[in-house]
Amino acid sequence: MALNRHFSKLNDRAYDVLKKSQSDYLKTNGFFSADIYSISSDAPSQVRAAIEIANRVTFAIFLQAVMDDDIETVKKCLDAEPDLISGLPDKNLVIESKLTWQKFYAETALTMAVKRKQIKMIELLLPYYDKLEQTDDVIKAKTEALSAWVFYEIQKYAEGEDKIVIPQEYAAYAQSLIDVFKEESFPHGIPGNADFPMHGALSEKTENAIESLFNIVLPKKAVKLDDYIDPELFLLALCKVYRENIRTFYNFERLNVFCIRMIGLAQSILSPETAKMFCEGLYFVVEENRKICDRAESLKLLNGEAFYHGTRDIHSGLAFEYLCGAGSGSAVDCTGLGRPIGSLEKLYQHKQQVFGNITQQLLQQPDRPSLNK
Repeated sequence: MALNRHFSKLNDRAYDVLKKSQSDYLKTNGFFSADIYSISSDAPSQVRAAIEIANRVTFAIFLQAVMDDDIETVKKCLDAEPDLISGLPDKNLVIESKLTWQKFYAETALTMAVKRKQIKMIELLLPYYDKLEQTDDVIKAKTEALSAWVFYEIQKYAEGEDKIVIPQEYAAYAQSLIDVFKEESFPHGIPGNADFPMHGALSEKTENAIESLFNIVLPKKAVKLDDYIDPELFLLALCKVYRENIRTFYNFERLNVFCIRMIGLAQSILSPETAKMFCEGLYFVVEENRKICDRAESLKLLNGEAFYHGTRDIHSGLAFEYLCGAGSGSAVDCTGLGRPIGSLEKLYQHKQQVFGNITQQLLQQPDRPSLNK
């Protein structure tokens, strides 16, 4: 493991970390290839092995907390051991979100936060770099992580309302999904009617389209973040193309099921930072600067429904029975898409502006390397 030094503060609590961390998640990621409870404290080699396992476990827990926007855990880990911020994971280490259930090959904490556009997490992580000795390696690591941000192309219009340019491949795929749903004939019944559930089976062609998207957003195997879609940009693409085609759906049932199954699925892979805004009411957070309440912080919709799924294989909730309403933060069975598109545009551009301000401040510090690739 590249994170091969023994963290000093872990030495005294190796066994505590091991006992608290033997979860199914950690087992599946290969941290426990032996019976860790059989390690004897009077065997030096086994103690060293225990400490190494504890290092790996703690690092994995830390990275998962970063991914899942678990601010409290991230702070606890870094306050106990600031060196975690610069830790390099094994190339085969996989981190699985316990909210979105995405699986990614691990990178440094800051790199993962930057690539996933987690602004609040970036702001939390950066000061911990300052607690380390400012060696060339530390400065380079921070610079390279910040350089991983991919800026959206912005189209400027004369009237002053700038728009994010949707990549052609995103727009084309979104259009292909919409074209399938336009032809849905509901051979097994209309979802939501009588005793036929909202997540009931659709035509074979539509089910194949849903499975195709599901495999893209939640592949069974881990992927590199560089090879993964941008969830926020894809949601915007889906909403924009949908709005352009809304008059060609011909009936409410097709419109309804598309919103839930496709837009709901796109919502379900958003980072927790963005999901909390949806739970509060995206329109109000973006347009009125509304503070996110405790309910929304806990990722619950207006009437207590969960934003995320409790397990990877669940077939209920968001994307199966409802989607998150455009402005209210409530579970709905369909939604108008005027306000969310404008709010998404503003949110993404605001994130980009905030990140630009962060990097500009770093550039103004003396003896800092360029943040440009």
